[in-house]
Amino acid sequence: MEKIPPSYFKVPWIAGAGLLMILLVAYFPVLQNGFIWDDDRHLTDNPFVTNFDGLKPLWLDVRSTQQYYPLISTSFWMEYRLWGLDPLGYHIDNVLLHAMNTIVLWRILVFLGVPAAWLVSAAFALHPVHVESVAWITERKNLLSGFFYLLSLFTFLRFYFPGQSVFSDKNPVKDRSAVLYGISLFFFICALFGKSITCTLPATILLLFWWKQNRIDLKIIQLMVPYFAAGLGFATLTIWLEKVNAGALGPEWDYSFWDRFLIAGRALWFYVAKFIWPSPLIFTYPMWEIDASVWWQYLYPATFLLLILILWVLRKKIGRGPLTAILFFAGTILPALGFFNIYYMRFSLVSDHFPYLASIGILLGVAGVMTRLTGKNLPVFAVLLLLALGHLTWKQIPVYKNDYNLWSDTIQKNPNAWMAQYNLGNVFIAEQKIEKAMHHYRKALRIKPDFPRALYNLGNALLTQEKTGEAIIQYQAVIRIKPGFVDVYNNWGVALLMEGKTQEAITRFQKALELKPDFADARNNLKIARSTSAGKLQ
Repeated sequence: MEKIPPSYFKVPWIAGAGLLMILLVAYFPVLQNGFIWDDDRHLTDNPFVTNFDGLKPLWLDVRSTQQYYPLISTSFWMEYRLWGLDPLGYHIDNVLLHAMNTIVLWRILVFLGVPAAWLVSAAFALHPVHVESVAWITERKNLLSGFFYLLSLFTFLRFYFPGQSVFSDKNPVKDRSAVLYGISLFFFICALFGKSITCTLPATILLLFWWKQNRIDLKIIQLMVPYFAAGLGFATLTIWLEKVNAGALGPEWDYSFWDRFLIAGRALWFYVAKFIWPSPLIFTYPMWEIDASVWWQYLYPATFLLLILILWVLRKKIGRGPLTAILFFAGTILPALGFFNIYYMRFSLVSDHFPYLASIGILLGVAGVMTRLTGKNLPVFAVLLLLALGHLTWKQIPVYKNDYNLWSDTIQKNPNAWMAQYNLGNVFIAEQKIEKAMHHYRKALRIKPDFPRALYNLGNALLTQEKTGEAIIQYQAVIRIKPGFVDVYNNWGVALLMEGKTQEAITRFQKALELKPDFADARNNLKIARSTSAGKLQ
């Protein structure tokens, strides 16, 4: 029988307390952070969260929100009852969830007999790539779904191996508890209600059994059938909702299979590199030019597949651990590699919040290599590594303090991020710094000329300066791109009214009401325009 690896911590609770302490210290600056982009859609301006009776549609209507993750919205609903819209409480809960994920991960790795279990868990806790998932309240999705994912995995392992680890001599058949199996399945369904990327869990369990037993018994496959069924159902629903609710359709997602294959290969290496060398970290990374006719772009998927092949060939010499780690990473992040339309990929094909769970595979692989290279010096290396990661996390957290910090940092590192240019313009509009706002709207339009929102907001900024002619030009450009943009007709009518073109203004207000009959502003403006017209006739 395989021996249990040695541990540097003789008392488990000391190891757990150490993980908790270093994480809380590293994330202390997040307590000063506020709300940022998309927090309004999911929390502060979400009527299902702020209204007491919002829970029913959250759970029963899959199209009530952009994404059907009712567990996340329910957590916000509960917190809103406790502390309203004070961001402090939400940030504390995110940090605590990340801490619990770290502890559960550590116990799983110990149970599986991973030699550097504590180090891997500490690196997971402190890695700066995870700051986006923790400091961005909206990404509660990663944290809460990850918590139930890890709980489900741990509970299943305890169900199948009732002893203290997979190395236990205790009879694994006689002592299995059906209750534990049911709890594990329940936790998995909770994870899916948090984020459907967790649908990969049953494949992970099969992979872990292959790693530890060099085979996959029929019994394990049978036990995984309900998991696969639930995961497939939620994944299918999410793919559909990304298109019909989030709007992940159109030319920006018009990739061929080979394009998506190239995106996936490049993304895999991108994440590996980012976890080995986490600099620079950018909220919106530059958009890649994907061209299936360019031969060198095939090197990304080809070399990754070659790595898997090499690890397969060497598995008898170096063990199945390295291959398991890389397959876990690739399999867990598969849903976010570009094979399926994801709305965020309108802005960038990769993001720091995509590999939250998948990063465990990378960290396991890196820890395995470093354990072999450093030998008895591993504790020294571990201290230096964790100090470096903690420092980088501490520095990264203020980027997510507010929208100004977020978009300024993004533009500094990626000036061609048109969404960041646009959103920074919105920040300046809120501060009534019109000239600065227009500067960034124009930059966004130079990068993406067919961006209707930037054209519309630029027109509004010009309108506040009473540059009605220039504003109308922007509104006309919006309608050419998006004819059903109802707000444009109303503001266009206001601009015409300011120029004294009352009849033309009336036509625009009427068009706005035709598209949106309950549009109060357009109705009021139409009354003003008609009274103005009547006054002229008198």
